[in-house]
Amino acid sequence: MDIRNVKKIAACLISLMMLVGTIAVSDSLFKDVSQHGVMQSISIYDQPKNTIDVLFVGSSHVHCGINTAKLWEDYGIAAYDYSSAEQPLWITYHYIIEACKTQKPKVIVLDFYSAAAFQEDYKNKYLYLSDSLYGFKFSFNKLMMMHDSFDGKRELWNKYFPGFFGYHDQYTSVELGDFGKLFENYEDFKGFVPRFGVDHYVTYPDSLSNGVLPPSEKSQKFLKKIIDYTKKNGIELYITAVPYALNTEMVEGVAQHEDERYNWLEQYVEELQENGNDHIYFDNTFKHIESFGLNMTEGDNMYDAGHVNYYGSCLVTDFYGYDLLERYGRELIPDHREDPDYASWDRNVEILRQDVDEEGWEWR
Repeated sequence: MDIRNVKKIAACLISLMMLVGTIAVSDSLFKDVSQHGVMQSISIYDQPKNTIDVLFVGSSHVHCGINTAKLWEDYGIAAYDYSSAEQPLWITYHYIIEACKTQKPKVIVLDFYSAAAFQEDYKNKYLYLSDSLYGFKFSFNKLMMMHDSFDGKRELWNKYFPGFFGYHDQYTSVELGDFGKLFENYEDFKGFVPRFGVDHYVTYPDSLSNGVLPPSEKSQKFLKKIIDYTKKNGIELYITAVPYALNTEMVEGVAQHEDERYNWLEQYVEELQENGNDHIYFDNTFKHIESFGLNMTEGDNMYDAGHVNYYGSCLVTDFYGYDLLERYGRELIPDHREDPDYASWDRNVEILRQDVDEEGWEWR
C-alpha cells in the first residue's frame, strides 16, 4: 500500500478517536448530574462487574420508592435502581441492554407506570429526555436509543447529538474543580434517592375501573422487545407498578385511565404465560395496595402524589424484598452480605443512614 494512503488512513483513525474522546470528556464535564436519571446512569458503569442480582428499571417511582439499602441490609438482595424521570419503555429497553454489558441480573423488575400514564398525545413526552440521555455512555446502543426516542424530530437530534451540543449554555461556567468529575467513582451509589418531605393532601380513587385500555402501540412494541430480550438471556421479568396515587391528573382535563392499562397488561401477561412464557410475571399492585401498608391520604408515607418518601420507601421495599425471595428463592437471588466483593452495598447502607440522620428522620 502506498505510504501516502497509510498516512491518510492513520490520520482519519486518529481524528475519529479524538472525536470520540471529545464526546466522552464533554459528556462527563458538562452534563448536569441530576439524581433523576443521570446519576443512576453514570453509576451503573462503576458497579463491580456481575454483582447486581436484581435490576429495577422504570420511572422516578423506582429510584424514589425502591430502597436498595434496605433490600441489602434486611433481605441480602444486591439490587440497583437503573431508572430515570418518566422513563418510557423504549428507553428502558436500551437501559437493560446497557446494564447487561457489565452485569448479569437474575431478575429485572420493570415499573410499568410511564406506559400506563403517558400516551402518544402527552404534551411533555420529550421534557425529561436529558435525564435519560446525559449519563449514558456514547455507543451504538445510545444512538439507537436516541433514534427510538426522537421520533424523527431533527430539533432533538440537533440538541442531543453529539452530547456536548446539549451543554452549550454551560461552556462559560466550567471551573477548574469541574475537571474532578472525570475521575469520580460512584460505586457506592445504587440508584436510590430518598425523599424527605410529607404530603398530607394526596387523594386516592375510591374504586378501580374494570375497563381495559391498551397502552400506545410504541409502548406495546418495546414491551415485547423487553420480554423477548429477557427470555433470550435467561432473565426473570417481574413487571409491577411501584405504588403511587393512581390516576392523578397530569394534564388538566385529561383523564389518566392508568388502572385500565394495568388491566390490559394483566390480560396480556396471562396470555403470554398460557403460551409458555413462564419467565414473565405481573403483579397488579393496585388490586392489593393494602399489602404495602401505605397510608397515602393521612399518613407520613408520601412525598407527593407520584412518589413515596423515605418512610414510604421502607414499606414499599419490604413488600418487594419479601415477594422477590418468596417467588425466586435464594438459588436465584443469593445472599452476599458476607462477601467482600459486595462491600459497596454495605457502604451504601452507611451513606443512607447518614443522610436520614442529617434530615432528622428515623432510621427504618
